[in-house]
Amino acid sequence: MDIYRLGESKYLRVSWERLEELVEDLAEKIMSSYEFDVLVGVLRGGMMVAHLLSDIIGVGEIYPVGCSSYIDIYQRSQVRIYHPLIIDDLGDKNVLVVDDVADSGETLKTIVEKVVSPKNPKDLRTATLHIKPWSIFKPDYYVERVDAWIVYPWEKYEMIKLLAPKFVQHLGEEEGINMLSQLVGKNAAKIKRALLALG
Repeated sequence: MDIYRLGESKYLRVSWERLEELVEDLAEKIMSSYEFDVLVGVLRGGMMVAHLLSDIIGVGEIYPVGCSSYIDIYQRSQVRIYHPLIIDDLGDKNVLVVDDVADSGETLKTIVEKVVSPKNPKDLRTATLHIKPWSIFKPDYYVERVDAWIVYPWEKYEMIKLLAPKFVQHLGEEEGINMLSQLVGKNAAKIKRALLALG
């Protein structure tokens, strides 16, 4: 695992190549045990995983659900559904809800209990790439247990904005930006430009 440490905090970098490996491992676990008719991807990260997963397991019917619970990487709020599931009835479908990580577990718990279950799926299961040891919700399928903040390849600029102040404060500008550069896989000049653009 590609772990970076800053004080008490740990960060795991997931490259696109590693992401594909994780999705393939997840697909193998799923295909060895069950067949699904529908994937529900949790926006944003879970939808990325669901799309890649659908290609491997051959499920073309995918629906997004949008929710948020993070204020930033250090603070959470209540889970808020901002894009509901648009299908009315899942009564004859085996449904797999897909997210990138079960962190607190609140997001998956809310989506399963309040969004998907009321649509009466024939069977309902969950899958994530990662699970945190403290998650209150355990997915039916997952690949790795991780106790670090995960930096996925689709959120590099978001992470630059959120992490740069902490890295620079702890390490100084040059060293902080260099470490952030390694973590997100962008060169220091691009990080500086991104920080200027983000204000």
